[in-house]
Amino acid sequence: MTVHPEQLLQERRRSVRLRRSAMLRAKLDEIDRPNIKIAETQDELAQSFALVYQEYLASGYIKTPHSSEMHLSVYNFLPKTCVYIFRSYTKVISTLSQIFDSELFGLPMDALYQPELDALRAKGRKVTELSALATPKETRWCNLMVFLSKTMFEYSRLVDVDDICIMVNPKHVNFYKTMFLFDDFGPERFYEGVGAPAVALRIDMDTIEEKLSEKYQDFDVDGNLHAFFCKMNTTMQELQSGWTFHEKRHPMDADVAKVFFEVRPDVYTNLSLIQKQYLQKFYPFLSNGKK
Repeated sequence: MTVHPEQLLQERRRSVRLRRSAMLRAKLDEIDRPNIKIAETQDELAQSFALVYQEYLASGYIKTPHSSEMHLSVYNFLPKTCVYIFRSYTKVISTLSQIFDSELFGLPMDALYQPELDALRAKGRKVTELSALATPKETRWCNLMVFLSKTMFEYSRLVDVDDICIMVNPKHVNFYKTMFLFDDFGPERFYEGVGAPAVALRIDMDTIEEKLSEKYQDFDVDGNLHAFFCKMNTTMQELQSGWTFHEKRHPMDADVAKVFFEVRPDVYTNLSLIQKQYLQKFYPFLSNGKK
């Protein structure tokens, strides 16, 4: 298949090439053409969904295996959801999703922490949730999630996110609080969705830079997350020149969405009527009686 120059240019614009600073060289030298982007194509999304499924299944978070071997939800079909992917050339080797709050769908965390989330909503805050974090064991030593988190952090600043929330297994709480400086947000509760306990954590974007500066001010460059997240050469310029996300993000391509709805019809059939009607505006094929 011939790849036209315009396609290559478009790919370069959409894919954030990781600069080889000292910090990056220490982690990424064995990865072929490392790059980060927001998943858009059917292949990128399928790889991400499959990676999450594999890692969740291995961790015991999937109670009933599914023939599609892909983990996805209705939130993946909403216009503002971002599925960040770290690739080795074209192979997805780490992924992270950011879900934006909405009146109609809320957030996955509402299942356990709606009172806590409602307190933020009552203040008019723009709330997001991190979900579907997955990196295979063989590449976890590369700290790929740190790089994905940096891109997510920059994007959150671009679109004026107020709060970044997450549910984690209690055994991971110390890592998120110590390294990324998440705050406690909700007590431990049992999450039926994954058959395991969960704890809610939160980053307040109004104060996180100050907290990072204070925590990491005496760290060397290779471990200074304040410098890495807030000062080191960033993807900001690339995000603002040719990468069309911001608040103008579009829903998943209809042809691509149709493929995923066909392999996971339960994602649609379990919705309320008003939620189905909302999705039909973006994906007209859903209203033709086939799904």
